[in-house]
Amino acid sequence: MSDATIESCILRRVEFKDSERVTELLRNLGLVLPEGQKEIHKHWQRLWIDNPALQIKGASPARGWVLENAERMVGFFGNIPLLYDYGGRPIIVADASQWGVEKNYRSETSRLAKAYFTQKNVALLLVTTGIKPTGRIFLRYGGRPVPQLGCDQVLLWVLNPHGFMRAGLTKKGINEKIAAVVSSTCAPVIRAGIMISNHSPSGIAENIDQIKVHQIEDEFDGLWLRKRDEVDCLMANRTSECLRWHFGTKSMMQRTHLLVCRKQKELVGYAAIMREDAPNIGLKRLKIIDLFVANNNEEVIDRLIAAAFELAQSDGCDVLELIGLPSALRDYIISRHNPCRRKLETWPAFYKVMQDDLKAPLKSENAWYMTGYDGDTALF
Repeated sequence: MSDATIESCILRRVEFKDSERVTELLRNLGLVLPEGQKEIHKHWQRLWIDNPALQIKGASPARGWVLENAERMVGFFGNIPLLYDYGGRPIIVADASQWGVEKNYRSETSRLAKAYFTQKNVALLLVTTGIKPTGRIFLRYGGRPVPQLGCDQVLLWVLNPHGFMRAGLTKKGINEKIAAVVSSTCAPVIRAGIMISNHSPSGIAENIDQIKVHQIEDEFDGLWLRKRDEVDCLMANRTSECLRWHFGTKSMMQRTHLLVCRKQKELVGYAAIMREDAPNIGLKRLKIIDLFVANNNEEVIDRLIAAAFELAQSDGCDVLELIGLPSALRDYIISRHNPCRRKLETWPAFYKVMQDDLKAPLKSENAWYMTGYDGDTALF
């Protein structure tokens, strides 16, 4: 590809009519996206028209930017607005998502990135994909790692040592048959170690109900308001409307449920759980992607984690995982519920402040309440 050809590339804001061409580009680059005109339009409608963040007065962030050469689309950088709250006021966060550039035009990635990092009408830029290239781009344009301690650590409870070990060996490149033999031989020893170390959540799953996404009702609004007013920190909006929207794709509705705890008919906490298997290594996995409890009531937390553990067992999962949460809450879970820990290969979340009055506060770890609900980690 000649320099002259690359220099002729045009950068512009994406429009809704570009949806099918953008999807074709990203699918060719390996992203998993909807197929067919109807599903593609539905996907874009959800992200950039029905999005609760766009209901805030004055909210008009770009949907993203495209790079074209001779009217052929060669690059796209998606910009998904998300509704957050800080100190009782709505905050519009722009999540970097669904982006890619054809190989011959990778030198032009910086133009797409610059458009994202210099945009107006948002208070904060965020990414939660946890891959090294994205982190490097954020740092290059003045971003920072999210300062919440433990972001790069997964808490986990092994339920099926044989399946968990077999998946781990397979991931390391061990032949599947050999991995199966080794894991079968070692599983009894691991199971005995788990029993001796009491590697299972404490507490009893009492007064816990399981609901589907479409059953999220107005009671969640009351919990959101109470929890929001407890601490002065940045939190993704968790009203009933936002929760239904966030988990609203067909895939997410099939894989996601909420465990809810009520006292005297009032919702006092929930855990959002999502099935996320890794079929390439044969791992059956249940994740706690959000834990939201009024006043961080320890009894309620214990019940929700115990209920998630029981559900993972009944579903035949190999492992239950939990990601995110402020360090004080994580420390309580570690001391009370005795999980194992797995460190991620890279720091998963980066941000850049676009609104001056947020720059100093968000440098503090205490200003964040980040879970798997943040960004696009559990959006699709």
